[in-house]
Amino acid sequence: MKLKHILISLLILNGLFSCNNDDNTFHLKTVKLLEYSKNLPEQKLYIKAFNDDVPVAIAQTDEYPSTLPLPATLKMYPSPNMNLYGKKYHLELWGGISGYIGRCDIDMDDYKIVFPIDMEIENESLSISMQGTWE
Repeated sequence: MKLKHILISLLILNGLFSCNNDDNTFHLKTVKLLEYSKNLPEQKLYIKAFNDDVPVAIAQTDEYPSTLPLPATLKMYPSPNMNLYGKKYHLELWGGISGYIGRCDIDMDDYKIVFPIDMEIENESLSISMQGTWE
């Protein structure tokens, strides 16, 4: 019975915290490259973050050799401030030889946010996890 009360309390607290992010700013700190299409030449890979309203990248990671194993955690430079509920964003995977490789859209309607954020976005050829903090 006591365990049931504890679980209910935790669920209520989780609900209260997850509902308070609508007007907050998200700071994207790192991304984790989980998987991508392997039919590519050996090259350096990097990820760019975009606001869909602007064609220029708002942040980019360091390069990562495609010969190393996945997952790979990459730091974003600079750490962009993002209003994930108010604007549309996406992440793109790029290669030093291949150029543009793939894209993942960030759709906040698909997620329930809990602290700290570790949100996986993916499509049929690319899987990325976003990691950061709320302000």
